[in-house]
Amino acid sequence: MTSLFASASRFAVLTALALATANCASPTGPTSSGPNPFLNNQDPGKADTGYLNMAGLEVEATLEADVQGATWNAFEAPPNLAQFATTYLHKRHSIYVMIVNEDTTAPDRVEWRVDGTWIPAAEAKRLAPEKLTHFRMPAINVVMLNESARNVREGQVITAKVPLKPYSIKADAGKTCADENSHIGLSQSVYWYLWNPDKSGCKATLQEMTLTITKVTPKNPTSYPEYDKLWADNELKVVVLFGKLDDSGDIKNDWNWGAADDFVGWLKEAGFKEAQDAPLGKRFQKSVGEKKETVDVYYPDLFHDPTDYSHLANFQKAVSEHEVVIYLGHSVLGTGSAYDDVHYPDFYQIQFLGGCLAYEYYIRPVLNGHGSWENVDAVASILENQYTEMNPATGAFLAKLFYGFENGGKASWQDIMAAINNELGHEHFGVAGARGNCFTPSGNRCTNPPPAGNHYASTTPAAIPDNTPAGATSTITVPDPLTIGTLAVTLDLTHSYVGDLTITLTHAGATPTLWAKAGGRQQDIQQTFTVDLFNGKDATGEWTLKIVDSAAMDDGTLNSWSLDVTPAS
Repeated sequence: MTSLFASASRFAVLTALALATANCASPTGPTSSGPNPFLNNQDPGKADTGYLNMAGLEVEATLEADVQGATWNAFEAPPNLAQFATTYLHKRHSIYVMIVNEDTTAPDRVEWRVDGTWIPAAEAKRLAPEKLTHFRMPAINVVMLNESARNVREGQVITAKVPLKPYSIKADAGKTCADENSHIGLSQSVYWYLWNPDKSGCKATLQEMTLTITKVTPKNPTSYPEYDKLWADNELKVVVLFGKLDDSGDIKNDWNWGAADDFVGWLKEAGFKEAQDAPLGKRFQKSVGEKKETVDVYYPDLFHDPTDYSHLANFQKAVSEHEVVIYLGHSVLGTGSAYDDVHYPDFYQIQFLGGCLAYEYYIRPVLNGHGSWENVDAVASILENQYTEMNPATGAFLAKLFYGFENGGKASWQDIMAAINNELGHEHFGVAGARGNCFTPSGNRCTNPPPAGNHYASTTPAAIPDNTPAGATSTITVPDPLTIGTLAVTLDLTHSYVGDLTITLTHAGATPTLWAKAGGRQQDIQQTFTVDLFNGKDATGEWTLKIVDSAAMDDGTLNSWSLDVTPAS
């Protein structure tokens, strides 16, 4: 299996410890987690095709730049300098360069240009550091969202303003090129995180680092959590660790203590009963037929954050004993964390990394700990999160996962990610490791590949008029006499506010709704839907897709759509 968000390219960033809490500052007032997601009715789910971030696209790229003032630490300079580009690109272009703290192998993959010739890192180490002033970093994984993902092509060059002298940036520029942050004090080691070269009066000596797109990753095929592994013992074991969020004060007054209480309230309202023999924290259980769902809740006193080594045993217990591990708290910028030091189990596990920038900092140790993507999928955000988003994201994730666990695995990873992103109103969360998962509701695709289907497509663009009841329509004619076993409908459309849209499909007198004003302010839909209503029916004839925008100020285009029919056996 490979990651949907990244593959093996990860780079070291040697920073001092500092909490990654920009946009994560504690809100005032009591916790408020919104409506209980476990009481929402779940639909049968939609299978996913393509990248599992609703507005995202994965590419590979080469970074190239100069560096001055790096002598004793020349080999660490490229990944450190790339962090400045990471901050610059995600703030301005919704481009996320995956430079990860925990991977110390980055310098070994950097190439240096010396006397006009590119030299690999192993050979460069024999040269005087003063010669190492221009580098490139190939095969870096990059996530592009929204506008940046449209019309991306191989060979495209994107630039980012970075300092020429990263190791003296604080002395050279003071605070003139950094944004203020109430939670993170400005220092040399975290300057990259607060980097803003467009700030008026910035005194740094700047250069343009180039990011050249070398590969556009193909869309991910339909993938699901490995439900067959989750229900092997008829019990789904989940742990939710609420980290410590406030900097001081009684831990029972911590903001996340109240969030944990809210979450417990959700479980009770959804029919979970509290067990009296919880080995740690609080335990809640519910039976659905022969299946049991167990949720352990660890309050902030049991595990503060990934550098809380005084409670590492509690984190180890959580990881060792549960199939789904959810951490909701601060991420930490810097080397060394509980995710590096715990031992991971041999069984299949889903890790939900709810901290700010968790994808950049904790995907790599999770993958390393499991050895490969064979036994782990990992959900994480590529951006900073608000405290107030943690419970809604977790609730949407678990409610959909529970539905899949209870109903033959009908909730795909796309369905789960759509639930999270629709709940939050943005597309910051994605899942790594799901590409190549074997489970499908109809069987194991690795040992029993599904039969070949029949593909029918329309590639003629159609404008989606703004606030017009007639909407846009497009028709596909199926000439073949087929009895439908399964039907997948794939859409590719651009739109600046998909919450305005209602999308229906009509065939043989039936009109199921594919999209009902979901997604809020999200942009674009590249998604595959499974439609069960036509199973067992004749596919022959016209199929009409209709897209209606029912609010003013936004419009878009249906780029293409297709039908994939697997005949009934």
